[in-house]
Amino acid sequence: MKGINISAECRSIGLGLWQCPPFLFLVMGFITITSMIGVSLLSSRYFQEPEVPTIIIVSFIATLFLIIGNAIINGFSKIAEANRIKSQFVSIISHQLRTPVSIFKWTLESLQQTIKKPELCDETNSSILNLQDASQKMIHLVNTLLDVTRIEAGTLTLQSEDISLSETLKKLINGFQRYAEMSHIALAMESDTDIPLVHVDRSRIIMVMQTFIDNAIRYSPHTGTVRVLLKKEGTFIRFSVSDTGVGIPSLQQKNIFHKFFRASNIMQYQTEGTGIDLFISKYIIEACRGTIGFTSEETKGSTFWFTLPIKK
Repeated sequence: MKGINISAECRSIGLGLWQCPPFLFLVMGFITITSMIGVSLLSSRYFQEPEVPTIIIVSFIATLFLIIGNAIINGFSKIAEANRIKSQFVSIISHQLRTPVSIFKWTLESLQQTIKKPELCDETNSSILNLQDASQKMIHLVNTLLDVTRIEAGTLTLQSEDISLSETLKKLINGFQRYAEMSHIALAMESDTDIPLVHVDRSRIIMVMQTFIDNAIRYSPHTGTVRVLLKKEGTFIRFSVSDTGVGIPSLQQKNIFHKFFRASNIMQYQTEGTGIDLFISKYIIEACRGTIGFTSEETKGSTFWFTLPIKK
């Protein structure tokens, strides 16, 4: 018994005492022993017919056990869910890191060969670009994982400033234009004139906008269309991205902003992705006092949107 510390064990699995199965089992044991002794003493001392108090007390204890048993089941469910998420996390991260790490390996081997042949300058430049791209992917992955950790710990801070979503969007569209062309996607932008400023974290909001546009292009079939809309709605600015892509199955739509979630039909079209960006996007928009949502129909496309309050 010396090495048992139930409180520490409960903290280690992230559960409070009244959700922690080991503690609840002890409580049930204590109630059982106390009840048996109490029923015996009360029946022998105060009642000639012990059946009545026994039935009452047993019924009370059974109700208590039902409540505690339900808490134990919920505790085990949370532990099982945590283990499932951990396994899913390891699987996703292993898969996402495999590609850039492999690129590093192949590119370095290629560089070793081209160093011996200075005339292969073009191949050297191409190898360096591949390394830069692979390293950027790994940096992005690490940063998103750090953001998830900070969100769960409640330590993610936002650095707000006045920004123009209209100017920001124009730069993003220019940056995505080449990617859209290579994917045979028509990328169109519509914006109201004189969009007011918003007071938000610039880099975080850009990340959300990039996520919406990138997903729309990524999960649209060839010759599809992606429409980006920015307009004023009362005291809010609304940003939305609509595509003609694969859509999201109706039964899975409730999970779309959960960590590591990816719709089953998406996996058939695009294997890359962590299912983290939308989880982070929801936190960022709500932390900026905005709202976020989407509409989608499988095989017909999706529209993801968010609103942000206009700077007062």
